[in-house]
Amino acid sequence: MNAPGAASDDGPALAAPPSPADERLFRVFRCVFGGLLRAWFRLRVEGPPPPDGACVLAANHTSFVDPLVLGAVCRARIVYLMTEVHWRSRGLGWFYRWNRAIPVRVRGGNREALRAARAVLQQGRTLGIFPEGGLSRDGLPMLGNPGAVSLVLQESVPVVPVGIVGAYAAMPSGAWFPRPRTITIRFGKPIAPAELDALGGGDRRARLRLATAHIMRAIAALTGHVAREDLVGDGG
Repeated sequence: MNAPGAASDDGPALAAPPSPADERLFRVFRCVFGGLLRAWFRLRVEGPPPPDGACVLAANHTSFVDPLVLGAVCRARIVYLMTEVHWRSRGLGWFYRWNRAIPVRVRGGNREALRAARAVLQQGRTLGIFPEGGLSRDGLPMLGNPGAVSLVLQESVPVVPVGIVGAYAAMPSGAWFPRPRTITIRFGKPIAPAELDALGGGDRRARLRLATAHIMRAIAALTGHVAREDLVGDGG
């Protein structure tokens, strides 16, 4: 699951809230499946829980289990942005669509998907993004994707940095089945919209670049790593 990206020509349908019956079914599913995840990965949660209402959870992405374990420990039902190729997959596509994931195209053309994501936030719901734009192959931080952050800046909602630690050891890229390893989900202090708006001195491009680096540093700190932006000198 990734950040823009992104895709689909049916924004309103993608942003439609789940029906009461669907929400009840999801809560039963999360109770059962979430319990299995908690037991298998010995899930640990650190830091304050995300705020109620509209917010963006921005996490590192080192394993395919990341969205599952993050969803298992959050009260709110998270709407994720994810790559369209996985969203349309034959095996699990139905599961992603049932979970209201929003598909994004890697090569752009994502106006409807971004409109759906904005609608989700305007409805007071929780949006989940992996701003690196892809899965880390070595478990280390990658550069942030400004496309994901631009959505955050437009909607003026708090961004909650999330560090997922242990998922790479449990199921790295290429693995077929997760190992029983401890996974810790660390929630950081929410980053207020005003904090991001103040960056860049009025220059829109500079603000986007600096906001991206700011969010990536917060995520990296929660994982015990240095942000890639600081390693390559791309963080302002």
